[in-house]
Amino acid sequence: MKTLQKTSFAVRLGGIFLGLVCLVFLPSNIPMDKDGEEVEVSGEVLDLSCYMASGAKGEGHKECAASCINNGMPIGLLGADGKVYLLIEDHKNKEPYQQLKKHAAEQVAVSGKFFEREGMPAIVIGKVQAKS
Repeated sequence: MKTLQKTSFAVRLGGIFLGLVCLVFLPSNIPMDKDGEEVEVSGEVLDLSCYMASGAKGEGHKECAASCINNGMPIGLLGADGKVYLLIEDHKNKEPYQQLKKHAAEQVAVSGKFFEREGMPAIVIGKVQAKS
């Protein structure tokens, strides 16, 4: 009986050790070194709802995108780098996000704090500038 208890204890202890090693050495999906970093990205303001469902974007989708965004659909940015960013309102500074709603399907430059969760890049908007 004592041998069984010792073996069981050793197995549990080994499992805990293995778990700790995994937490320390396995790469995370979240690049924590980039979280909160100030970034500036230029691109097209997207209605993420239509873009994700059907790839809708551009001048031909402007009216629909404006309607969807004004009805509360999430806003994204198709960056010049080809990435799509989720744009998030800063709870302490709501005005820049509200400005985005006026630029559906238009080119803008946004700046703010970058975050990435489970592969989804996002920017908490601090500033918006329309591109000519």
